[in-house]
Amino acid sequence: MDNHLVNSQPITHIEQKIGAIEKHTEQYKTDMNLYRDRIDIDGDSYPIAEIFDISYRYKENEVGFLYLHTSRGVRSYYITENPESFISSFREVEQK
Repeated sequence: MDNHLVNSQPITHIEQKIGAIEKHTEQYKTDMNLYRDRIDIDGDSYPIAEIFDISYRYKENEVGFLYLHTSRGVRSYYITENPESFISSFREVEQK
């Protein structure tokens, strides 16, 4: 396992909680961390060999989506920063 961090992308988790009489939304920020052999997100790890592609929908000053296309399906994450640098780093790592 390679622990050399190549790049990091801030992501936001948005969860809706339903109580006895109310519904509210909770948000917390974390990072998607790219290493030479994997991507780690909050305890989940995706080996580079199992990631087929990364795509996104993003507009400046809006919440966008980053899609991680894996052998386990497509995972979507909320983003508030442009992920082009992260995706570029992923392309370099996947080709090695």
